[in-house]
Parts: sequence; C-alpha cells; structure tokens
Amino acid sequence: MSAQPENPTPDQYLLNPSLPVIRENWSGNALYKGRFLNEFRPGDHSLKKVFKWMLQPNPQKQEKKRDTWTPAVQDPKSFLQSSQDGIIWLGHATFFIRMNGVTFMTDPVFYGGPMMKRKTELPVPIEALPKVDYVLLSHGHYDHCDKKSLKLLRKHSAFELLCPLHLSKVVQKWLPGTKIQEAGWYQQFDLPVAPKVFLLSAFHWHKRGLLDEDTCLWGSFMVQGPSHTLYFGADSGYERHFKEVQKPFPGIDTAILGVGAYSPNFMMRDSHTNPEEAVQAFHDLGAKQLVPMHYGTFDLSDEPSSEPVQKLKAMEQAGALQGRLRILGIGEPLSF
Repeated sequence: MSAQPENPTPDQYLLNPSLPVIRENWSGNALYKGRFLNEFRPGDHSLKKVFKWMLQPNPQKQEKKRDTWTPAVQDPKSFLQSSQDGIIWLGHATFFIRMNGVTFMTDPVFYGGPMMKRKTELPVPIEALPKVDYVLLSHGHYDHCDKKSLKLLRKHSAFELLCPLHLSKVVQKWLPGTKIQEAGWYQQFDLPVAPKVFLLSAFHWHKRGLLDEDTCLWGSFMVQGPSHTLYFGADSGYERHFKEVQKPFPGIDTAILGVGAYSPNFMMRDSHTNPEEAVQAFHDLGAKQLVPMHYGTFDLSDEPSSEPVQKLKAMEQAGALQGRLRILGIGEPLSF
C-alpha cells in the first residue's frame, strides 16, 4: 500500500531555517510519521495499481509498436561556445540552462539501464559542455536522480547541488566534497549572485528502495533572472499547486513541463501530466512559452512515442494554447 493514508493529519512541519520563505503563512512541508505529504491530497502509488497495470492489456499496443519516432538530435556547439542565455534540452528532464552568465543543469540523467533503455543519444559529450555552476535535483526517482550521471558531471564541473529536503542523504555519498543546499517548498536558495532560485511545490512522491517511500521531499524550481523567469516543473501530476506557485511570480517567461508517461491514466495521473493537463498547468502559471519535456527519451508508459507531441500540435492548431509552444529537438538551443 501507499505510505500516505487517505487524508492524513500532519504531525510535523519542516523547512530549512537558514533560508527565507516566500509564501505568506507557510509553516513548512507537512509530514506524517516521517513521510512527506503532498499539499492538497495524497497520491495513490499502491502496489494494487502496479499489479492492475501489469495484468491489463495495453489498448495501444500495436500503435505503440509501429511508432518508432524519437526526437531529432542536433549539435548545439555554436550556442555552447557563445555567451547567449538560453536552454538546451539534453533529453527527458535534463536541461542545460544559462542565465545571466550562470549555468545550471536539471535532473542530470545521461544513460539508460536494464529497466530503462535510452532511445536517443546525447547531443554532445558531457565534457563538451561549459562548466555547470548548479545542479537542480528535483526528486529521487531513478529517471531523475542517477548516480553514474552525477558522478560523471562532478568530474567535469565543481557544481553546487540544490535539492529538496532530505534528498542529500541519497546523493552526498556519491559526491564527496560537493556543497549541497536543501530547501523546503516556497524557499529561496542562498546564491551569491543573480539569478535567484526557489524550490516550489509539485504533486509527486519519492521512492528508491523498499522502505523509503516519501522520506525525501520532491519539488519544482523557479529560476528568476534580471530579464527572464523560468519554471522547471519536474515530475508532477496536475493539481492546484500550479496556481499557487504562480502567485509570487506573475511574469513567468518559460515553463518547462512534462507531457509524457501518462498512460494508463489510473496509474500515472498522480505522478505526471498528460499533454492536456500540461497545457492547463501552463495556463495556470500564466507563462508566455511552453517547453515540453519528459517524453521521447525513455519508454516509461503505454502511450506511443510520438503521441505527446502530436497532441500538443493539435491543441496549438485548434487555438487551445494561450501562449507559444516551443517543441525542441535534443540539443536544439532556445535563446532568451
């Protein structure tokens, strides 16, 4: 069963007392018996759901088998050699971000594994990237928090790692000597120069082993520079938090949101947004441009590979998207 009971009453609230809180009357992240809670309702990640998924047929099985689409990969060399601010998608939820001359990488995952084959190549070797100043690590799931990738990046860059509460206990043993800052939701990390970085809420969960469910926090990030504000939504199901995180940031320029790994709905809805939900979240955020992620790199669910992009394009053509859709190839720069 899920570690979060139905409508639990929190018995503890945690935050980092060294960091400022940006939400009025926010006491910190709620816990119940040592496990973090979502803000509005518990997610259901029970084994019963997993078994149901394993036992039922996929109605899109043949369509998925025929769909061999993967995102185009291009060389970002000219952007990397410039000083231009912007982002490069490296696949799944991994982005290289440069803002105000400071460099970030979100959820570094460069490899596949026995249960998670990578379908696309990296656009450049990691050694060819500029030095990374900060790693933004959103949560502990294996497709976002990868030991091998973090260790490789650490050989290349003496980065500082920014993460949610308690996640350092997972990664600090992999990265000896690395400075790590933990924050609760609605807290600002302590950075010496612009841009500002905030940890915000997400509707998700944590699990890496048999007994550690929700013992580490999960979250999303806002990166606020002098002339551009970027939201990295990480992994999240659709909930009211998208409206809440927008309130302190009324002028979001770019929202990076997950659009894949959503089928079957009963299994995935408390973990990820489908394309329609991602567009609703984009509207809740009031952002100007939507950059989709979390599709086309790993096979994590039942929908065909190209379906997320096809659905987004159809919504754009139907006039259902209030803002600009920026579907990136892997390695394709988006400057700002």
